[in-house]
Amino acid sequence: MKNKFGLGLILISVLVLVSLAACTSSQASSTTTSNSNMTTNTAPGSTTVQRITIDLAAQNLAFDKNTITVPAGANVTVNFNNKDSGMPHNFAVYTDSSAATTIFKGQIITGPATTTYTFTTPSAPGTYFFRCDVHPTQMTGSFIVQ
Repeated sequence: MKNKFGLGLILISVLVLVSLAACTSSQASSTTTSNSNMTTNTAPGSTTVQRITIDLAAQNLAFDKNTITVPAGANVTVNFNNKDSGMPHNFAVYTDSSAATTIFKGQIITGPATTTYTFTTPSAPGTYFFRCDVHPTQMTGSFIVQ
């Protein structure tokens, strides 16, 4: 009697595990982390696409973040809020502080105003540079790609 009961429990456990594995392997998954509002979408037979949303504000000739960290090759949405009344600002990413090579350059907006920028991060990990092109020495930061 004990053996039949134990065998039944094992059989039920195996069936539950097989059912769970079948359900999770055929569906897309989505993971969100609170650091940078990162979402990862994976569909069967496809590559991973990471979508990042960053809230960035400009106020008193300064960004509210001096470091932004993102995954390599991610699709990024920057919700940019220029809080400086009558002052133009933008968000731009360059390979380094010389700003000789542009990765992304957002449209300049005069505050108070908001805009949304979208771009794909570099595929090579490293520390890049972001700034406001109107105030290139005052409003800067590190754009870290991991």
